[in-house]
Amino acid sequence: MSNVHQLLILLFVAITLTKSYNISSCIPNTPCKCYFTQYSFKLFNCSHTLYDLPIFNSKTTNNITKIIAPNSFNRWPIQLCKYSNIQILDLSGSYFDSQYIDLSCLSYLIHLNLSNTQLNKIPNFKKNFSNHLQILDLSNNHIKFIDGIQFQSLNNLISLFLQNNPIKYIEHLEDLFYLSNLQSINLISSNLDSTLKQSLTINQWIIISQQWNNSRKLFSIRMKNIPLQFIIPNPEQFPIVSIDLMKIILKTLINSTFITLFNTPKCDCSHLRPYQRMFSFVDYQKKYSSPLFQSTTCLMPDGITHARLFDRRTYIDLRCPLLGKISFFPLIESSSSSLSNLLIPFSIFYLFLMH
Repeated sequence: MSNVHQLLILLFVAITLTKSYNISSCIPNTPCKCYFTQYSFKLFNCSHTLYDLPIFNSKTTNNITKIIAPNSFNRWPIQLCKYSNIQILDLSGSYFDSQYIDLSCLSYLIHLNLSNTQLNKIPNFKKNFSNHLQILDLSNNHIKFIDGIQFQSLNNLISLFLQNNPIKYIEHLEDLFYLSNLQSINLISSNLDSTLKQSLTINQWIIISQQWNNSRKLFSIRMKNIPLQFIIPNPEQFPIVSIDLMKIILKTLINSTFITLFNTPKCDCSHLRPYQRMFSFVDYQKKYSSPLFQSTTCLMPDGITHARLFDRRTYIDLRCPLLGKISFFPLIESSSSSLSNLLIPFSIFYLFLMH
């Protein structure tokens, strides 16, 4: 027999032995298949038959840093804490409902996926919870109430996925904005009527904008039925808000999306001009093709048409006063300068007629 044939036979035997060792029905009386490597433990085909995680030996549990077990459990696994070195945990598709979920023992957790697990509330992330968590996926559950305070301890969080929950209320949104490493939040609700329980104050926006400016933060938030106008400072507050602050807010949110179907604010001439003026100051080359520009709308008087808030054509289509059309300049600082600036266009128009 040639050396090549011998090598192929040995390779086949090695693969066969490896597979039979690594993949097996490791949990009696269940259809589960288990796959082991030195640092990972994967469960497949369990079909929600498990009440807990199997424990094989202490050495194994200490070495495991990744557990992947989709559609496996019908209740929260109590023995999970024995796998104390887990960094990646995927229990998506299990049935947890309103059970108490204890994550305080998982101090090295980096990536947690509890999507599609029928959760109806946010797990309890205590103050002493892992500071390492970077990716948290709670999407496709039954969560109705989001409170930013519940995420305060997650200082290293980068991505937060909460989409396709029937979110009715969002409270303390500022606490999500305070998370210095957070780069993306998906809050697109499956509920047609979502409400922001309280708007952010000017002082909160000052703190947030300073933080965003210092970190040169990249940030994206996706929301549905809570318009941008309900979140950022409104035109009545612009006299006490610096242009620089608004530039930071709008530039940081430039890749964000705010989709509104039922809570869209009405288009108002007195609001359009200051909003559009502030947006014109944003130092971003592609701002007029950005997600923020494309998605942020107001409702035209016909009650049907959604027009872009930052698009000057909306101002024209709304037939706003001539003065508003020609005054797309920085905010006027004093009443005396205001009067002189207002007279300039009329003076030019008068000279044109007399010529």
